[in-house]
Amino acid sequence: MAKIPDIKPGDLVKVYSKIKEGDKERTTTFQGIVLQVRGMAKSKTFTVRKISSGIGVERIFPLYSPMIKTEIKKKGVVRRAKLSYLRQRKGKKMKIKEAAAETRKRELEELAIAPEPKPVEPAAVAQEEPAEKPVTEKEKPAEPEKKKEAKKTKEPKSESAPGQKSVEKT
Repeated sequence: MAKIPDIKPGDLVKVYSKIKEGDKERTTTFQGIVLQVRGMAKSKTFTVRKISSGIGVERIFPLYSPMIKTEIKKKGVVRRAKLSYLRQRKGKKMKIKEAAAETRKRELEELAIAPEPKPVEPAAVAQEEPAEKPVTEKEKPAEPEKKKEAKKTKEPKSESAPGQKSVEKT
């Protein structure tokens, strides 16, 4: 059985589905944002939404079907299990934050390139630089003194509401 990717709401996925028509077989792609994941065990499904020609299109795919292959393009960071609120949004308001660190890590794995380590300076170069003298208490610059603010005297609160004339009690 093929490895099933960990699909969560907010992810941008590309789903390749095989369609059999008679003796012919073709593959269609559907790329969009995962709105929800439902079900349990083998009957688990996920809903994908995309905007096609200005019209929102949603499609439900079975997660464990041998007829589909799912590829995660971007990992989204959301705080809901079902993103039905995206149906009313368009354009930039439909944008979801991306988990940048995970995406970058995945891109590096796909390219099979390890991140380059930072160059280390040779020991000879490091010795030529003059070492800084430790700063003693006498040489420390004096810190500016904070201005002391005079305490404001509190006026007794009146029992009247704001905007009304206050009446003194005797």
